[in-house]
Amino acid sequence: MKTLFLSIAAISLFACNSSDDDNNETVEASIVGKWQPAKYAAYSGKDGSIIADKTSDATVCDKKSLIDISANGKLHAITYYGNAESECKIDSDITSDYTYDASAKKIQVKNSDGTTEVSTIKKLTVTELEVVQELSDVNGDGIKDEITAVFKRL
Repeated sequence: MKTLFLSIAAISLFACNSSDDDNNETVEASIVGKWQPAKYAAYSGKDGSIIADKTSDATVCDKKSLIDISANGKLHAITYYGNAESECKIDSDITSDYTYDASAKKIQVKNSDGTTEVSTIKKLTVTELEVVQELSDVNGDGIKDEITAVFKRL
């Protein structure tokens, strides 16, 4: 879970453009910033619809977790586990190097063991980041579904 969380955090470097109607300047949503888990979603690989019984809000302990993505290529992630506020414990506290390929919407995070994890950014706005965590068949239809983590900017 810790590895999955870090991968997703790193992938959230994607930048989207939106148009400002008043002055036609482009505003770019940046992956740089502090992000907190908000929910987890599953999308059908068959038709892209949300798989309701596989979608949930982040737990109390998940919401204590934080990903801080810096402009200098460093990512700091603190993750918590547990089921209740009084039971939340730190699972990991790490700093990693990352790179981001905006055109491919991919973020690469280098782990302390030398391995690299690559994640895809599904959505990035000024307030929200959605990162694809994995592809697996969660609804039993034989087609891989997309599992994502949604983060809110702090």
